[in-house]
Order: sequence, then structure tokens, then C-alpha cells
Amino acid sequence: MLDCGGGGQGFVSAPRTEVMVTVPADHPDLASLRWMGPVTEATAAALACDASITSITLDGQQVPIDLSPPKRLFTGAVRKAILLRDTCCIKCGAPATWSDCHHIVHWADGGPTTLGNGCLLCRTCHRAVHHTDWDIVMGLDGHPWLIPPADIDPTRQPLPAYNRRTRTLAA
Repeated sequence: MLDCGGGGQGFVSAPRTEVMVTVPADHPDLASLRWMGPVTEATAAALACDASITSITLDGQQVPIDLSPPKRLFTGAVRKAILLRDTCCIKCGAPATWSDCHHIVHWADGGPTTLGNGCLLCRTCHRAVHHTDWDIVMGLDGHPWLIPPADIDPTRQPLPAYNRRTRTLAA
């Protein structure tokens, strides 16, 4: 068990939930989540960052006619390795129990669901990375590094993950 600063509790989280998106065959732009209604591609992508997504194509009578396999899920072993390496949100230090596994190279852009392409981000920092100019790269040390937006640091100097703030990029 690892302690991630969450009040002394040892914790290794289980994989997140599966999200089922239904897509009408005749109107693929009208995807929706059951009990929630229509969703945009951006919403589906944000949900998919730390959940598996199954897309179910429905015919005009609401009968499933196609099913995609779940995608994007960081498996238990990979998630545990990311938890062990990062120990907390790499941006702010929030406990791992509050954090999601994030694809550094987004899954939609061909990024694999691997230890070398994942990092922990709390929900607030996860949104910031998706919606602002923060970037994340994997350093030569095998740990994620944050690159702040130019309006925060005009030189965009990489910052080590929160739990490694005494390190240098070449280490």
C-alpha cells in the first residue's frame, strides 16, 4: 500500500467506471449518455480520460446494431504502477485518491494506455491541462514533467512532478 498524503490512508484505487454512449445510426452527431441526455464530443473525451467507453450504435427502433469494445482504460496493473510512481497529482500534490490517470499523448491522438504515457492529475488540474496551455512530457528520468503556459512562464521551463520538485529534467 502507498501513502499519498491522504490523511495517512494507504490506498491503491481500482479502475474507474465504464461509460456507455448510445449513438443513433442515422444521426451519429446525437450521441447521448443514458440518464443524462445528449453529450458533445468534448464531454465524451473528458469522461473517457479515466474510464472505458463503450459506444453502442442504435437503429431507428432503439435496437443495438453495433458495439465498440471498451477503450482508453488504464488497467489495474498500469494504474498501480502510475500510483506508485506519481504518488499524488503531479501538478498540485492532491492525494492520489482524488486523482485520475491522464493520457499524456491523448488516446484520441493515438496515445497508448501505458505507464510511459500516463500520469496522475486531480480533477481540477485535469481540467486545467485539457482546457489551458499546460503540457506534460515524460522526462528522461521516466517521470512526468509539466510545462506551464507562456502567460505563466514565458520560457516554458519544465517543472518536475509535485512529488519530485527537487529534481532537474536531465536527472
